[in-house]
Amino acid sequence: MKAGQIHSAKVSRRERLVRELMLGAGALVALGSTGQAWAQAAPEAQPPADDAAAAPGDAIVVTGYRKSIEQSLEQKREANSLIEVITAEDIGKFPDKNVADALQRVPGVIITRDGGEGSRVSIRGLDDGLTLTLLNGNFIAGADSGDPQRSFNYVLLPSNFIASTEVYKSSEARLEEGGVGGTVILNTRRPFDLPAWSGFVSAEGTYSDTSKKFDPQIAGQISWKDPEERLGFLIGATYQERANRELRGTTETWRWWSDRDANGDIITPATDVNGNPFENDDAISYWPGEGVTAQDGTHYSGYWAPQSVNAEIFSQQRKRLGIQATAQIRPFDNLTVTANYFRFDYKSNWQSNVLKIPEWGYGNFFTGPTFDESGTIFQSANFQVPAAGTGCLVNTPPCTMETPQIAGTYSREKQVSNTFETEVAWNTDNFDAVAKFGKTRATGGPSLRFGVAAKPRLTVTGQEQNGNFLSNWDFTGGNLDMEFSPELQENIRNGIAQIDVGSTGSGYTNSAITQRYAQLDLVRRFDSFLSAFRVGGKWREMSIHRETGRNEWYADPATKRRYQDTPEGAVARPEYFYDKSIGNITGGFDANLFPGINFGNYLDYINSTYGPSVRVPEPDNIYDLKERVFAGYVQADFAAGPLRGNIGVRVAHTKQSGLNSDRLQFLNDYCVDGPGGPLDPNVPIGPDGNCQVLPLDQREVIVNTQVDQSKSYTDWLPSLNVVYEVTPDIVVRGAVAKVIARPSFNDLGSRSSLTYRSEAYAFDRGQFGEFEGWSGSGGNADLKPFSAWQYDLGVEWYFKRGSVLGVGLFRKEVSDFVVPLVLDVTREVNGEQVLIQPYSTVANGSNAVSQGVELYAQHTLDFGLGAQVNFTYNDTSVADITLDGETVGKSPLVGSAKTQVNASVFYENDKFLVRASYNRRGEVVEALSSGLNIYSDPYEQVDINASYELMDGLMLTASVINLTKSEERQHLGNDTKDRFVRSNYSGRRAYVGVSYKF
Repeated sequence: MKAGQIHSAKVSRRERLVRELMLGAGALVALGSTGQAWAQAAPEAQPPADDAAAAPGDAIVVTGYRKSIEQSLEQKREANSLIEVITAEDIGKFPDKNVADALQRVPGVIITRDGGEGSRVSIRGLDDGLTLTLLNGNFIAGADSGDPQRSFNYVLLPSNFIASTEVYKSSEARLEEGGVGGTVILNTRRPFDLPAWSGFVSAEGTYSDTSKKFDPQIAGQISWKDPEERLGFLIGATYQERANRELRGTTETWRWWSDRDANGDIITPATDVNGNPFENDDAISYWPGEGVTAQDGTHYSGYWAPQSVNAEIFSQQRKRLGIQATAQIRPFDNLTVTANYFRFDYKSNWQSNVLKIPEWGYGNFFTGPTFDESGTIFQSANFQVPAAGTGCLVNTPPCTMETPQIAGTYSREKQVSNTFETEVAWNTDNFDAVAKFGKTRATGGPSLRFGVAAKPRLTVTGQEQNGNFLSNWDFTGGNLDMEFSPELQENIRNGIAQIDVGSTGSGYTNSAITQRYAQLDLVRRFDSFLSAFRVGGKWREMSIHRETGRNEWYADPATKRRYQDTPEGAVARPEYFYDKSIGNITGGFDANLFPGINFGNYLDYINSTYGPSVRVPEPDNIYDLKERVFAGYVQADFAAGPLRGNIGVRVAHTKQSGLNSDRLQFLNDYCVDGPGGPLDPNVPIGPDGNCQVLPLDQREVIVNTQVDQSKSYTDWLPSLNVVYEVTPDIVVRGAVAKVIARPSFNDLGSRSSLTYRSEAYAFDRGQFGEFEGWSGSGGNADLKPFSAWQYDLGVEWYFKRGSVLGVGLFRKEVSDFVVPLVLDVTREVNGEQVLIQPYSTVANGSNAVSQGVELYAQHTLDFGLGAQVNFTYNDTSVADITLDGETVGKSPLVGSAKTQVNASVFYENDKFLVRASYNRRGEVVEALSSGLNIYSDPYEQVDINASYELMDGLMLTASVINLTKSEERQHLGNDTKDRFVRSNYSGRRAYVGVSYKF
């Protein structure tokens, strides 16, 4: 897009019709403001029959959870837009352990999880990056470990800081732009809203079946104000320790394996399970070699198989600290100044132990597969050392089996988010002026991330030994099983192992996000059809910085020779491994044994031998972006008898600037040449049993070049919300708006990374799927923001106090949505056009539709038994994907789920509350891999929460999260579930605690 181009330059007939409708409504508002007498004469809405009929002495007084959901429902009812509200039961008592977990109970909301906790939120079937999360109405920075993101990670946020949460599904001009899916506003408590000297303290312990550990959490909050409410302070803090342990089964890079003709062309092109070729065959990942032959001579060609099958045990120690400090001053009756400070610290030490069965064994050890029903997808593969005196064991030197690769990663990381904000509010009977300004900044990433791998074998000449004789993977039916020789654990502890130095090393990515903002909102209220007129503006400037590098241990600091490039680096000392197989595998996969890397011992040895690691930054890898947004709006609220609503327009001008780096990597060679030169297979063997590897500076050359990321654009965003009370109990809502969401920072600023593999390099690494030529990946600085016209229509029947039956219809016509893409492209590199095969990037889709229906109900019986139920159906279309002006394929909306069901049943009396919650989301469309979309299988989970009041203010609480021990699963392609991608079990977790409110 050219600088300054306005997105709405091309106006469709539908958009003209909508704008004419809005202009007509605006004229009606203006006309209505002169018709004040009619508005004053209009009859007032009568209270619902149940409330009106109940005498004050007969009124049912509700407290606790029932009170909170009734308050939430009343706010929904009175709102002019489509909104869902979650209210804390009491001070420090949010209805779920995590804000995202609570949001998943809302119709149309689904979440992604991190360590079993809700981490990110998506609304109505759109990607979580399209949900805008605001704290007290403003952006809150959160820096993840890796590339910065726009979407907020809810793992950082303690739920007991939150007083209420608002989910806006329809837009208003006064709301900050940026959420195509929707906007989530988290509201914290203020001292003037609470009694003086009120607060809470709580202590809680948690236990997980995967970690078998108890972890503590303590929290407290105190609020004070003077009797005249001129001065108030609130201080709160939460500290939590958490041991997370996830059990994962995964595959890497599904490829189509086929024999080739004399010209190297594929003989059997890839097909789906029904025998149909793929429309975008260029995106399919083909194995660069040919089919495989088993030990019995059976040859296999024309099938799908993963390049590696992995079992992983991920163990993490989390420490989380949250601090809130709020001060309020009211020097005059009409003037209130509020200052907030929030700090969220998140420390994480984690390690991942992985057993990998890659494709390395197909040459000598493959005994055969099993297939799916179509005969085109491997469901299992078996690798076995031949019987003594047969096969490759008679070679000189005799063969040794490299699997399983025993690998792992260790990381120490920290994320810190600091937010300062000040609000100055002037309030009178008919006029409000609110000014806000503040700064939010987050930094995050690892101080050390180190990976190591070993193979269970010895290749020392004359001492060759196998430490493992059997490797088998099988995911028939979707459950991954692995089997190895029973003596594997004992053998590696007895020294039959070597470090795989080519897979040992370090790398890190740290990021920082900063936003400054200033905002002014003015509201003038009227006693007429025009009930309020709003005008405001906001300036915000966001800076995004990313830096990369690695940690190195030098055997010779003078020459910077790395320790893993020495013979000693390949020695796998017995203490590098756990003395016993890792146990407690309760889900995710199954294995008869699981040897693992003891990172404590490994790091202790290299630190004591070579000294502390040296941090080596990559200063040429630049990633610095700035985004300045100037936005203004006008909005008119109207009300006349049973009719109310608002109409307005928001204008946002975005200016993006900054630099990032494109990277060219030239892989010139890998192994020390044999006597016959770079294409001689008789290469010298290194101490790790692989070829003798060239020093890093001889293997590759990296060139970074700076790229300008500057552009600007303007968006006009009209909105209309209308509410009509057909009867005192029946409410009809309608809304139409244009909304946008800017592309993710990674999609905009991710460097273009191109790699050239020379003929010599491809020859040395051919068994690992490497090939001569260019390949690469990168972001797309030309991405346009997501934009959508959204339409909503709903009917709500409030048939009793705290009860509702409702239905909502929604439709989002999305333009310029962003999808991942893998294809072959031609690009200019160093002045010449070269074929990049394949190239992974992101591109804008043309137009797609996401539409559906929401059904929901809430009701509580007088004696305390109640239920909340909702169902969402979402249908998304498939749209054309364009790159460089050409249509390159089709894709559904990534992140979309077709169905979702939430149901909660609770019982509450004066002292006791118990609530059981069921959540199910349907299949979710994910990113592309191997030319096909990944799909997350339907997921369902049951949680239970209970509390009992021991005495006035003292509460005993208990919860079980994931009572059903549910697992997350993924598969590749929409033609079958037999291409296994991932299974993950994060555990069942139990909480027991006590809290005291004063």
